[in-house]
Amino acid sequence: MKKLPLIVILAVLVLLFAGSGPLFATPDRPPSRGQSGGAFGVSLALSLVPFEPWGGGDSGPETPISATKYKDTFDSGWGGRMEGFHDWTQNVRGQVGIVSNRWKGKHLTGGEFPSGADFGDFNLTALYIGLKYRFLNYSSLRPYIVGNIGVANLSSVDVTFNGSTRAYWSQTYRDYLDMGAGVEYRLTDRVGVYFDFRLAFFGKPNSVMGFIAAATGGHNLPATFGLDYSF
Repeated sequence: MKKLPLIVILAVLVLLFAGSGPLFATPDRPPSRGQSGGAFGVSLALSLVPFEPWGGGDSGPETPISATKYKDTFDSGWGGRMEGFHDWTQNVRGQVGIVSNRWKGKHLTGGEFPSGADFGDFNLTALYIGLKYRFLNYSSLRPYIVGNIGVANLSSVDVTFNGSTRAYWSQTYRDYLDMGAGVEYRLTDRVGVYFDFRLAFFGKPNSVMGFIAAATGGHNLPATFGLDYSF
């Protein structure tokens, strides 16, 4: 439960925003193209993708004397996503998209590598489908909640220690999930910008070194800024 407070806080803020309709809404104004049901569009976004402060899961084995976390072996990453969407109603949007994240490997001393080891970069590319629910019809400023589910391609990772480089994880496919809350702002009838925080999960990588590289699935906290265009 301690891994969810940021998302819970954001969801509460979204609901509070949604309850303050008179501050933003103008019910007598017709919906713009980007707010009305039936619209199709595309979205592009960039993300800062840190592993969450509690570690982001285990990137190595957990033993009575040590535990190697994702944040120990990889720096905060960067990513991008591209979506196609359809507004089923003024509130409900369905999307299909692709997200790609990259984390730079770090030097680790400890755990299974007491003499030190340098980790290679780690990449995730996922295809997903999802839903977004937007509040405050007819307002230019609209809080929302969003969730996606899909399949992720996790890259192989090498590790260098004691003067040699060995495969740590092999490439594999795993489940992917993200959920979060944010706000969008309509710049014109067709163009909008948005910002959100999400909690994203992916399944465990495939160990090549047996117990030494045994990992759990990971979780991270993307902060995403994007632009969408409605046809």
